[in-house]
Amino acid sequence: MAWEIYMKIAYGILVMAEIILLGICSVQAFRRKGILARATFAYELSSFICGIVFAAYIFVPGNMAKTLCAGLTYAIFDWIIIALMYYSQHYTGLFRGVRPVKILMYVYSAFDTVMMISNAWTHKVFYIDNISADSVNVVIGQASLVYKAHFIYIYIGIIVIMLAYLMMIIKSSRFYRFRYEMILLVLAVSFTLDIVTIGNNSIYDLSTPVFSFMAILIYYLTFKYVPNEVIENMLSLIIKDMNDGIVCFDNRGRCIYSNDVADMMYTSDGLHGSKSHEDFEAEYREWLEKHRDTRRDYMKYDIPVTNAAGSKFYEIEYKRINDEKNNHICDYFIVNDISEVIAKLEREKYKASHDSLTGLLNREQFYEETRKILRNNPDRKYSIICSNIRDFKFINELFGIEKGNKVLIRQSELMKEYQHNGDLCARMQNDRFAMLVPSDHKIEEHIISCINLMQEEFKSSLFRLHIFAGIYEIDDTDEPVSIMCDKANIASETIKNSYQKYFAYYNNELLERSIEERRIIGEFEKAIDNNEFVMFLQPQVDCKGMAYGAEALVRWQHPERGLLSPAVFIDVLEKAGLIYKLDRYMWEKAAEKLGEWKREGHDRYHISVNISTKDFYLIDVYETFTGLVDKYNINPDKLKLEITETALMADFKKNMEIIRRLQNYGFKIEIDDFGSGYSSLNMLKDISADVLKIDMGFLRASENELKGRDILESIVSLAGKLGMEVITEGVEKESQVNMLKDMGCNMFQGYFFSKPVQIKEFEDRYLI
Repeated sequence: MAWEIYMKIAYGILVMAEIILLGICSVQAFRRKGILARATFAYELSSFICGIVFAAYIFVPGNMAKTLCAGLTYAIFDWIIIALMYYSQHYTGLFRGVRPVKILMYVYSAFDTVMMISNAWTHKVFYIDNISADSVNVVIGQASLVYKAHFIYIYIGIIVIMLAYLMMIIKSSRFYRFRYEMILLVLAVSFTLDIVTIGNNSIYDLSTPVFSFMAILIYYLTFKYVPNEVIENMLSLIIKDMNDGIVCFDNRGRCIYSNDVADMMYTSDGLHGSKSHEDFEAEYREWLEKHRDTRRDYMKYDIPVTNAAGSKFYEIEYKRINDEKNNHICDYFIVNDISEVIAKLEREKYKASHDSLTGLLNREQFYEETRKILRNNPDRKYSIICSNIRDFKFINELFGIEKGNKVLIRQSELMKEYQHNGDLCARMQNDRFAMLVPSDHKIEEHIISCINLMQEEFKSSLFRLHIFAGIYEIDDTDEPVSIMCDKANIASETIKNSYQKYFAYYNNELLERSIEERRIIGEFEKAIDNNEFVMFLQPQVDCKGMAYGAEALVRWQHPERGLLSPAVFIDVLEKAGLIYKLDRYMWEKAAEKLGEWKREGHDRYHISVNISTKDFYLIDVYETFTGLVDKYNINPDKLKLEITETALMADFKKNMEIIRRLQNYGFKIEIDDFGSGYSSLNMLKDISADVLKIDMGFLRASENELKGRDILESIVSLAGKLGMEVITEGVEKESQVNMLKDMGCNMFQGYFFSKPVQIKEFEDRYLI
């Protein structure tokens, strides 16, 4: 009997150890994430519960207790088979698309569970007898069909699962075959033991502990076991397929490994034309010698390599490997071809520093490169040349953007042709270009040659290309480059209206003029708010000196500088784009005065005001003038509108539509400065104006010439036939008045009759 006691103790220790391990596996599987972890947890938990119930079956005395525990064990095995099937489905990828079979298994297991548990009281499935305190035998009495069906179900499930793992052994890689072989082996052993011990009445069933062992093994194989061969081969394949080259050396300097990428890099660079380990070892020895005093355990650097195949850039990463005792084991190098990265960076750098159309430096890069040259060459004199194309927007409007781009590209090509080593060329913005050249280079002749060449290449009857340049000789290298360019631009602006001059040099007089312009611009807004701009009137009279109206002319009553002529500020405001504000201000003053005259009974007098080119772009001209008529309750024909042909031609179709709307409203339109070089006979047929103003400049050029008088007389006659009044402005001599009277012109404006006067003087002299 002693051996039976020892047997019972040993068996109990085995079962309890498995229960503890199953509990640990269940907890660990529960903590993991993923569907395979959930499947493993279900299997481990059911095996853990089964182990506890089986232990109770062995050690709890009494027929009733053993019958209940035996029934529970059988019932739990039903669910273990389902859990094992569920686990195998996700572990092997098999058993997919068998939903009806799963449902049938769930239904049968539920039925069998009820039958097995209730058997403790009904004894309809099986019963246990012949149990004694000293016996290890349990005799199962008469078994029913349900009892037999239970084992058939269990055996079929095990056989199907065994076949699944056998299939995985056949089709899987040899690296992973071991896991399936182990599970199949344990399944086969437990299945065999169960079959062999069917007739054995011993309570110490060996198949159940084997099943428990299989649950522990499954957890280990699923989450813990990775074959060393798999790791080694996987790492080898990963390294082999890496885009980086890898070369390893042992502690004696032997090349023990190099992947295909490293071999390819080594050969393509033409270092030796070979990829043997001996070549790597020779290079390694040279590298050690070169870095003997600077080598560290980890280094990273870039190297360029140039050969017949081209240029390459490599990123080299070096690592020294030591063991836990700091003994040298090996060195390895990782070589990464970064040629594409470098090329991309160079392209991005080029795009960020160069103009995309011309390939010249952009403004910011020109500033930076200029600073470098001036800093590195403090004893050499340099000049900055800034050029501009007058009215470049008209090229785009008349000929299209593509033609405009050709002009810009051609100018950049001519600049590059002149460019010497150390010179800089840039497209600053739009049609503005800049160069930095040594002052001893004779750039003037090249500027003239380039401008003449471009004028010839882009010659057109519709537009004359005019390029003008400013030259600033740098005398203070610490001055911001942007200021240097501003000074060159200031010089160029002085000749923008001269077709005879190609370039101008910057000097202190221009600086003073620039300061004056900035002062005017800075004080302008405040002057508008303080009503510092005053309206002067120059009478428009007949040959007897009787006034019918006047032209509004502006003066600036500066609080510190006194009365300023328009010559001081008009051009500055036009260049700064502020003239529209002054025009609008003067329109308001003229309308206000006309309203006052109307209330006083002097509504036969008119006032003419000027409309500038930019007014059409920046102001709603129609709404502004009609609004003034309504605001001051004046007759629109008393507020006459003077427009030059230049203002109309900027956007002829749009501006003519505005003029027609104003005429329909009742305004009188005057064509200003006819004969000054801006207007022509051609416009008379296109523009339906009410008044033609002839500039005295035309008369001064023709009064002593019979042909000129005939042309002038024809113009006056033609204007009369077209229903247009004629006013001659700039009349200074009585002889001019008499000549014009003979031609049929009866309205005059000029110093012969009156200079521009203040409003009160005009009212005192002409308003009766």
